[in-house]
Amino acid sequence: MRGKIVIVGCGWLGQQLGVSLARVGYQLYGSRQSEQALLQLPVEITPMLLQLPQLCLSKAQQQIWQDAWVICALPPSAKTRSEEDYLLLLRNVAQLANQAGVRGLIHCSSTGVYQGLAGEVSEKSVLADDAKSRFLRLAEQELQQVNPCVTLRLAGLIGPGRHPARFCSGRVLQGAELPVNMVHAADIAAFIIQLLQQQPATDCFNLCSPEHPTKQQFYTAATQSQGLAAPQFASGSEVARVVSAAYSQSVPGFCYRFSSPVHALPYC
Repeated sequence: MRGKIVIVGCGWLGQQLGVSLARVGYQLYGSRQSEQALLQLPVEITPMLLQLPQLCLSKAQQQIWQDAWVICALPPSAKTRSEEDYLLLLRNVAQLANQAGVRGLIHCSSTGVYQGLAGEVSEKSVLADDAKSRFLRLAEQELQQVNPCVTLRLAGLIGPGRHPARFCSGRVLQGAELPVNMVHAADIAAFIIQLLQQQPATDCFNLCSPEHPTKQQFYTAATQSQGLAAPQFASGSEVARVVSAAYSQSVPGFCYRFSSPVHALPYC
């Protein structure tokens, strides 16, 4: 057994990561907010009821969290909570993690933090004074109260049960020639597996397929692969932004399985 991992917010992404990590020998626990939601977890993940925010962990939860890696996969886009509530939840996760004495925390953030920037963006880019960027940066800072905290800025998510064709078939999309920034869940899991072998310190990584086809190329290929109607394209004012994956590729032992998101389509 490689050690314990607790995934806070074990929704679609958390379940993808949990199954992959369990298969390489980690003991996986996944939290949801309700008993009903816990019934949906794969058998590889031990369910844990965690109704955030809460003042402290139960004795049993404390024993699980102690000396575990915590992966926070709470999405910021839930329709039922405000930005303020989301930041409060993350602050609560950090407090619980510090109280329990975890080994460290991995935060599944978003490349949406680069909103308002054009051209190639990297982890060292100066962020724009944009509302979405400010909110996501504040979210990252809440969890950076845990040491170490590794921030993963994830590009658009694709994988089993999340095929991009379902989001675009028959729709009108803007910016046919804009580059897409996508990452497959298998590559996120593979990166975390390699990262945990390095005894990581506090750091930040973009996770994104290194190649960036245009919107027209990617979404047309996506719909064709599913036998669905291709999207139409209209001109738009959105800026072109390419998320650099160079720093993530410097982690020893890690290589993107899907260098292009087009190559990932048969695995969605």
